[in-house]
Amino acid sequence: MILGQTKKEWQDADYVLGQFGENRARARHRYRQFVEEGIEQGKRPDLIGGGLLRSQGGWTGVKALREAGTCQKGDERILGQGDFVAQVLADAGEKLERSATP
Repeated sequence: MILGQTKKEWQDADYVLGQFGENRARARHRYRQFVEEGIEQGKRPDLIGGGLLRSQGGWTGVKALREAGTCQKGDERILGQGDFVAQVLADAGEKLERSATP
């Protein structure tokens, strides 16, 4: 649990908060400031391209998946392989769509 009330197995809150200080309350405050400052920056071109695209190392990796007939669940908000993306979305209570991006 980094800022919310729910602990997620895939989150290493201690590691993340440790980057912002030793005192947990102060680290959470600094992390919140960091996130808010990022939101104020808006969309950054270097971070646009979708999670699957970035996870596979670019269009060459996505093309290789397609040629191999491999499907991966992708979501531009989440960086990771298809199984991880599906788990994060399930934990967030979002409905998974049947169409998967190869």
